[in-house]
Amino acid sequence: MTTQSTLTKTVTIQYVAMLREQAQRSREVLQTNASSYLELYQQVKAKYGFPLAVEDIKVAVNHEFCDLTSPVDDYAFVIFIPPVCGG
Repeated sequence: MTTQSTLTKTVTIQYVAMLREQAQRSREVLQTNASSYLELYQQVKAKYGFPLAVEDIKVAVNHEFCDLTSPVDDYAFVIFIPPVCGG
């Protein structure tokens, strides 16, 4: 039998660019039951009212790009990356 505590994972999320401005913080540690980084983004999107659709976001986990559908790792360092412009 799986308990709630075994489903909960601790992640550190770093917010960058417009997401940092919207969340009014650069980093936070969250407890989550999200099974994928897609679900995790949907949670923080709802929490902070991020305007960007999932299709517009990239994710890096532990300093490497990964797919949003990848399972959430306990103690992961997560950066959701919005589109940016630059030259």
